Amino acid sequence: MKKIYYLTIVAALLIVACQQTPKTIPVDIAGEKIAISALFDKYNSAFKAKDAATLTTLLTDDALSCGTDPSEFWNKKQITDLLTQSSADTALKINYTYSRREIRVATDGNSAIVVEQSIMPFLSSKIPIRTVYNAVKTNDIWMIDFISWNFIPINEDIPKLNKAVE
Repeated sequence: MKKIYYLTIVAALLIVACQQTPKTIPVDIAGEKIAISALFDKYNSAFKAKDAATLTTLLTDDALSCGTDPSEFWNKKQITDLLTQSSADTALKINYTYSRREIRVATDGNSAIVVEQSIMPFLSSKIPIRTVYNAVKTNDIWMIDFISWNFIPINEDIPKLNKAVE
């Protein structure tokens, strides 16, 4: 009985030891950044055009969007519904250009953090916005699964803002 037990252990060790290690495929980070940048160029165009149909195709099914207000947590349907509603408001002009974009791709090439900074006059002409995104690669397609819009006041203006909200 002991011989069978030891033979089983030895056989298991041999099988495990003889397994080939899976080949790691190097990720072309520069190429992924180009693809991600194209995704966000398309996203920004759709957002400015209030094109909810295109925007919907760029978000994962379980996407989460956080607005500038603490109460603003929107799922994919809610964010696209808000954009659809805003398209009816012809007075609302969503016009902005980002002044900075940073893309950080994970080493496995399957996710990325994207940060954009801009002034969005329809929200504030004085306080910049920093938008933080998480993008994921699913079936070789980059999609957005998280968005967070944040006001980023200049540090010197924070005391003035604190005083204003007292």
